[in-house]
Amino acid sequence: MTLSLRKLFAPALLAAALVPVAMTAQAHPHDGHGQGREQMREQMQEQRQEVYQRAEIDEEKQQALNEVNSEFFEAMKTLHDEHQARIDEILTEEEHQALREAMREVRQEHRGERGGERDRHHGEQGDEAATATDETQTEQ
Repeated sequence: MTLSLRKLFAPALLAAALVPVAMTAQAHPHDGHGQGREQMREQMQEQRQEVYQRAEIDEEKQQALNEVNSEFFEAMKTLHDEHQARIDEILTEEEHQALREAMREVRQEHRGERGGERDRHHGEQGDEAATATDETQTEQ
């Protein structure tokens, strides 16, 4: 019974485990950093394969999950683009820049209040990713 439940819920758990990683990658593309993007894809693929193996997901289901996830990511990108267009209709460039700056300041203050919690979980790479994210948001 446990094995069948495991196999029953494994695809859902896999998808749930991969969504944060995928959403982070989708939300913070490395524009202008082609090698970084490719490296991230490879790391995600390796992690996905490890998860599939641990969950004992067969090849057919792996392909089906990959297709579903791909469709999800495309839908998220479309939604993000539509959201961004609507924001652009509402705010002037100056207001948009002010909003991004205020968001960055609040985020930095919040990180300070947590006592470097992010640093303990993500190490130095987390800081670099946060800086790249801030730069990407500033460019948008």
